[in-house]
Amino acid sequence: EKIYRNKKLIALVFRKNLKAKEVEFFTDDKNPFQIGMHTGEKGIKLVPHIHYVKKPIAIKTAQEWLSVKTGKILVTLYARNGKVIDQKTLGSGDSILIMEVSHGVEFIQNSSIFLIKQGPHLDNIQSKIFLK
Repeated sequence: EKIYRNKKLIALVFRKNLKAKEVEFFTDDKNPFQIGMHTGEKGIKLVPHIHYVKKPIAIKTAQEWLSVKTGKILVTLYARNGKVIDQKTLGSGDSILIMEVSHGVEFIQNSSIFLIKQGPHLDNIQSKIFLK
């Protein structure tokens, strides 16, 4: 599920029943996070490898990936002025990539979620701008 604001992609929701053919990427090649899915049959082996950077990469936006391990959460996306743009309920196995937009999370049920953030984050307060 793609979420737009003013024709700009601001978030991608990935449901647990998402399927892909072999290797499929869902983000643009220039996006700081490259989100893809690899589907393979039993016995397929990937050649051992490492990813490297030939020259320094300048990351101009901070993005965040939330993945619900158990439970249910409500993710609210906000404009800088605090106006709600959209809300998505995510359950076990669902994920969201939040791109260049303010957000809040409400735990609807007892939940466990994975967070992946671009770092480094020196501390939890200085790396955030709070809307309220």
